[in-house]
Amino acid sequence: MQIRKITKEDYPNGKKVIYEYTSDKYYDLRLTEHENGWGIDLSLQNFDTPFHKYLEGEIFEEYLENIECYIAQIDEKEVGIVSFNHEKWNNVVRVNDLHINPSEQQKGIGGQLMSFVKKRAKQLNARAIVLETQTSNYQAIQFYQKHGFHLIGLDAISYSNHDIENKEVRIEMGLFIK
Repeated sequence: MQIRKITKEDYPNGKKVIYEYTSDKYYDLRLTEHENGWGIDLSLQNFDTPFHKYLEGEIFEEYLENIECYIAQIDEKEVGIVSFNHEKWNNVVRVNDLHINPSEQQKGIGGQLMSFVKKRAKQLNARAIVLETQTSNYQAIQFYQKHGFHLIGLDAISYSNHDIENKEVRIEMGLFIK
């Protein structure tokens, strides 16, 4: 497998990516308020029917500064893509996108791209790598945990006013760079 850097100039009409997954499990968020604070509980649950997500996005979003984007290729065929940026104000590398073609999943490509991000973060002297996923994306959470990431926060209204009910709460995961 080859990992090759691409730039916005390589794709003057944009570089679209499709985010799609199906999940039979999710982490149910329960927020409680107590006299002396708050309680946050995320517990693994089964969907009654599999949850399916489909969303089209653009890799080179205008709001992303200092974006680095790399594609994974096997025999000159694109099999995956990762993009991230170095947020200098807090010295973290934020993974914006990590996508593996559905026909190429479970072949170690995502792991190789994540190893590449870790190496690049060390080169940038970043203190951590952070990313976002959703409580409904059980497979992604498992993948990130396998690669050393831990829950570092959440946003219960990031996508809508009904994220908890929709079982699609944004969670932040992070990995400290050693």
